[in-house]
Amino acid sequence: SFPTHTNPYVPNEEIEAARQDLPERIFAQEYEAAFLDDAGGVFRRVLKAVTDEDDTVPEGGRYVIGCDWGRTNDATVFCVVEINSGYVVEVDRMTNTDYQTQVTRLQALHERYGGNADIIAENNSMGSVIVEALISGGLPVIPFTTTNSSKAQIIDGLALAFERGDIRIPRDPTLIGELQAFESKRLASGAIRYSAPDGLHDDCVMALALAWSAREDASPMVLMHI
Repeated sequence: SFPTHTNPYVPNEEIEAARQDLPERIFAQEYEAAFLDDAGGVFRRVLKAVTDEDDTVPEGGRYVIGCDWGRTNDATVFCVVEINSGYVVEVDRMTNTDYQTQVTRLQALHERYGGNADIIAENNSMGSVIVEALISGGLPVIPFTTTNSSKAQIIDGLALAFERGDIRIPRDPTLIGELQAFESKRLASGAIRYSAPDGLHDDCVMALALAWSAREDASPMVLMHI
């Protein structure tokens, strides 16, 4: 019930390090003894991250593509991030598209960014079959198995990027809407579940979170789930 700074056995340096490494709402809960609502917005300062039309990405960029595969009622989304600048340079969203067409579009997207961009793709259920096909086709794919724990890690990393102002996103209404609506809920076990509200989607959010996790400062999180 007391904030961590009142504990004489926890150095202030450790608390300040956590403040820099955790999203605001997580730090408030874990270190400031704040009682947060069971449901609440996860991403802050989203609109501040929206780029103007004349914003440009530096030449010679390093790109990574995050892939979230659609299911019956979901969209498939490919999100391209330039690692050095933190710019989201393209979001390719498709619905009611057969898997072969999805693979073809991903191959074309990969070639459009120099043919050397890493691809981080969800490996759950039917995603594993697509990932195997992509790897067999010579694409540099990093499989990512989504669990409640691994999802929380990449979502927390993305939330921190928005709070720090490290990320820039396009003026994409679907992406912005998903980010603003995305929420957290506390489960009976005490764990936090991140998801879109009932009836909404988080496909763009997940594709972006996957791509963002490949930045150099987040790469250990990716390696944990290969």
